Amino acid sequence: MAEQILKDQTPVDNREASKIKRMGQTCTTFFVVFLISLLSFGKAPFAKIGSTEVSRVHFNIISCFGVAIGFFAFIFLLTSFRRVLRLATTKKVFGIIGCSGLILHTILALFLPLSYAVGTTQTVGTAGNQALAQGGAEEWVVDSRSYKIASTYYLRLPEGLQYTIEYPYQFSQSDGSMDDERALEIVFPLIKHAYANDLYKGASVARVGQGVLVPSRIGVTLFEKHGEKTRGYRVALNLDQIKKRIKQESASGFTTPSDPIGGLR
Repeated sequence: MAEQILKDQTPVDNREASKIKRMGQTCTTFFVVFLISLLSFGKAPFAKIGSTEVSRVHFNIISCFGVAIGFFAFIFLLTSFRRVLRLATTKKVFGIIGCSGLILHTILALFLPLSYAVGTTQTVGTAGNQALAQGGAEEWVVDSRSYKIASTYYLRLPEGLQYTIEYPYQFSQSDGSMDDERALEIVFPLIKHAYANDLYKGASVARVGQGVLVPSRIGVTLFEKHGEKTRGYRVALNLDQIKKRIKQESASGFTTPSDPIGGLR
């Protein structure tokens, strides 16, 4: 009689053990995928960079993979959470951390702008914001004068999408009391050049549920590096302010003078 009961219970026990084993393997898999997704954690799965002439899409394969698995992790955690809690401590921790991390990555990736930084130049004026469609160093000629531009990129700010120019600048002692008006005297030739030549229209940023954002501001970051220390000043104008300042210059016949010290050559 005892042998008969044991035989009846064995298939059930085997099935349950098999389920637990598979669940443990699934938890480990989610944890491994989460570790891989850390390479692109929170980054958008694809970037859409467009202009009036051309539009292109960049895919982040690791982020796409993490987002796809993140949806499965959410369903798995939602339907099997009680069973996960019954696993051995290691597998249980792997499952909870892996699933939670993938779900968080998916949320961040889908609600950040669908664009990401392009290029390897290190930015100094982002103030913690994500630099979008970043360009490398280049040289601009404005009013017969050469300007060494360190980088250009876009920032999504509460005020709107901003086209930002990073300009190396050698601060003097008189710049200790730098303010917006003084900074605008130095950088407005660059802002005017970017506006007049439609350089700020080089990209648009798509965001989930909000359509396409177009640049509405142009800003410049003046900066000077001394070893690991960086000194700088940021200033920006929206497009209406730029147009107004240009009209004022035209009406008075006055052109914003270039700074006598200028950028680092």
